[in-house]
Amino acid sequence: DCSDYEVNLKILLGPLVASGRLSVEQRNQLLESMTDDVGALVLDDNRAQTLALAIARRQALPMVSVHARYLQLLETEGWLDRALEFLPTDKQIAERQAAGTGLTTPEFAVVMAYTKSSNVTEMLRSDLPDDPQLVADLHRYFPAAVRDRFPDAIDHHRLRREIVATQVANQMVNLSGISFDHRMSEETGADVVDVMRAWVAARDVHSFQQQWDEIDALGAQVRLDTQVDLFLDLRRMAERSSLWLMRHRRPPLDLAAAVDTYRDPITHLATTLEHRLVGRMRDVLFSREASRLAAGVPESLAQRSVVWPLLHTGFDVVDLADGTGAPLDLVADTYWRVFDHLDVSWLWDAIGALPRAERWPSQARSALRDDLLTALADLTADALRAGGVDRWAGANERLIARVAAMFREIRRADAFDVTTLSVALRQLRNLPLVSAT
Repeated sequence: DCSDYEVNLKILLGPLVASGRLSVEQRNQLLESMTDDVGALVLDDNRAQTLALAIARRQALPMVSVHARYLQLLETEGWLDRALEFLPTDKQIAERQAAGTGLTTPEFAVVMAYTKSSNVTEMLRSDLPDDPQLVADLHRYFPAAVRDRFPDAIDHHRLRREIVATQVANQMVNLSGISFDHRMSEETGADVVDVMRAWVAARDVHSFQQQWDEIDALGAQVRLDTQVDLFLDLRRMAERSSLWLMRHRRPPLDLAAAVDTYRDPITHLATTLEHRLVGRMRDVLFSREASRLAAGVPESLAQRSVVWPLLHTGFDVVDLADGTGAPLDLVADTYWRVFDHLDVSWLWDAIGALPRAERWPSQARSALRDDLLTALADLTADALRAGGVDRWAGANERLIARVAAMFREIRRADAFDVTTLSVALRQLRNLPLVSAT
């Protein structure tokens, strides 16, 4: 990493010396002056990778089947040779799973290296490194001393595409996990580059890196388990947002348009959502916030963190506001009042509790979550057309009562599965179809 910085800085400064903007002596003094800054950047990169490995180790057992499938894919596509890298076979992984373990940290480190390498290769084969939305990633790579003085030289760096691809691939894996792009491809059928586009948009909409750094800065202020829980909640927010973008926007995703459309309104929703929730969901969030405050999480971070698992709903809210012309706050209030009036929180939790270790159950779970979001958006649009939740509920009292009765019957079961939850969702999705006629 240190060698890469040295080479890329010398490539950057070479044309400046050749054009007379810097003398050789000034160039050498500038390089020497950036020693500590480069050291800090290198250490930051290594700390980020170490943290990613620590989180992967915590998820080694629950995600062992995902990791096994990912290793199969990397080997099938010719990226790695398991025997050469001393990585476990499928049989060995199955034996570890039976014994209650998964991949080890050194094994995760090897898989991480191949993940980043393959992602950089795929990205360089596309036009994604040339996207204007990623110019900031290029500039963030360099120390402030050259960012401030020679931004034009950075823009014309001979290896700018390689730097951008490496920056984005490193950041995506460090923040969203080693198998993130594999899981997203499994669930949507999208290729790695389209996954990366959606992730970059979600990152910039949510200020993902900045919020991650805020958690990281807690250090010993909170227990490690609490800190990792915060990281995982933030990671889920970015994952669900990426999935929404892949499912609702035709590829290739226009990064600038997506960020311009969603960043400001979703930032607003992030700061107001907690106060517009009603009923059981509000109680759950306040309870979770109290637990985090008791664990030593600063108040502002605790308040924001409890809405992260819900914030992907903001994309539908923004689209509804744009499509209907209704104020964003009114649409958000209507969305969550419909959610509470139909007592959907149990269904939300039940879908989230479905198994996700194996591929097909995981995809079924994801499809149910997507169907639930679609139903809620349709119901919200219907309530807005009716003039509000109270008028909508009054006009559909009999139908809503029938859905509530079906929900009660399903909830009497000790456990839920894809079949029963699919029936519940079908009842929910029938509502806007009938009431809109």
